[in-house]
Amino acid sequence: MGATQKAIWLACLGAMGIPVYAVNFGLAEILAGFGPLAAGGTAYSSYLYQLLPLSIFYLVALRIVFYPAAGKERSHSALIAVLVFAGLYRIFLVPAAPVLSTDMYRYIWDGRVQAHGINPYRYAPQDQALEALRDQAIYPRINRPPSPTIYPAGAQILFYVLNRAGIHTLPAFKTVLTVFDMGSVCVLILILLHLKLPVERVLAYAWHPLVIYELANNGHLDGVMVFFVLAALLFLLKGRTALSVSSLALAASLKLWPLALLPALANEKKLRNGLLLGLVFLGLYLPYLPAGKQILGFFPEYFKNPHESYNLGLKVYLLMIFPASHHLAITAVLSAALAAAAAAVWFVPKNAVSALWFAYMLTGLVFVLASGSLQPWYIVSIIPFLALFFSPAWIYFSLVICLSYLTFLTPDHTPPEWVRAVEYVPFFILLSLEYIAFFNPRRIWFPMASYKNFGIQGIYR
Repeated sequence: MGATQKAIWLACLGAMGIPVYAVNFGLAEILAGFGPLAAGGTAYSSYLYQLLPLSIFYLVALRIVFYPAAGKERSHSALIAVLVFAGLYRIFLVPAAPVLSTDMYRYIWDGRVQAHGINPYRYAPQDQALEALRDQAIYPRINRPPSPTIYPAGAQILFYVLNRAGIHTLPAFKTVLTVFDMGSVCVLILILLHLKLPVERVLAYAWHPLVIYELANNGHLDGVMVFFVLAALLFLLKGRTALSVSSLALAASLKLWPLALLPALANEKKLRNGLLLGLVFLGLYLPYLPAGKQILGFFPEYFKNPHESYNLGLKVYLLMIFPASHHLAITAVLSAALAAAAAAVWFVPKNAVSALWFAYMLTGLVFVLASGSLQPWYIVSIIPFLALFFSPAWIYFSLVICLSYLTFLTPDHTPPEWVRAVEYVPFFILLSLEYIAFFNPRRIWFPMASYKNFGIQGIYR
């Protein structure tokens, strides 16, 4: 397929997605009027109806971008088509109120609390000390009002800065987050250019329905965190290790899990880079130290309380196999496995390119092994890597993880067991096949002409 044909096909697929994103959650009202589909006229079910055609369009677009050998030919017109529709899709969703999550209300609340000179870790929203700050637009929709905030210091600084900049409404807040999201697209393009890969591969992130809905509609903080992770990877490729580690620290100050990527990024002068990350990360906490032991907020409870677990796979299956085991014991074992993998990566000699693969691997292990809960938007973090390393396993999982939203359609909010099976069983099988195909390409057939042709050649020694 030539460059012009590729651009035309992508433009056609992009145009087909416009009506879905334009109608978006208005589909719930439409479905409510159609007899057998009336029961599906809720936000959660309409979301799944929307994702079905969008996932098909996305998979066809991936096929065009990654296959065949002509995929190595850069197409600037194809890139323009990818960027135009990526922007349009997000524009349709930014003005609407978040439908599937209430996290944004906590973001705005934490910024408001700080703007009044109050440490956000000190009081839960329903504490009487904050009664004067309550309103009818934000406060009633905050999740877990009896609990203090869970978000780390970097996130709190961002919330405060945006509040002081006059960002007080949901659309304005989501506009800022979407700017970061499109910034991630631009940084990913720079990474692809540096690696001499086709720039239209950025479609793997820019058109992913999960990314678009969870960031442009639900406004999750993960979009800002992804920007700093990608910036860290770009700085690493350019040999700016100090900037890379500092950017990683900023990412970790928004969501803690990027700390696990340090072993991949710190190849030389490891001790110095580790100290630099610690100084930047802990330095952001200085304004909040008066909170004392409360500075961890809700995080310890979130991690250790089994009732906070959501949509987990490996941990749940291990508890089924070993019913006598305690939730915390399984958590400790899986966390130790992640720590062992990180330690191994720490000591493996790496170049800047192979470090990307190790960062991708550790990101996947964080969600498979050590996540206390696996909300759909967490997976946004691994999707940029799909532009560099084609993975049927993660593509599949990222498209079906939204089935977990069916949990909220059951009377007791218990996920149907078939949902877990549909999500995880094919995922683990595909992941195992990828591992075998990666290290032993001649021993297993895989749905690609050559598995290694879809990644970065520099990592294969």
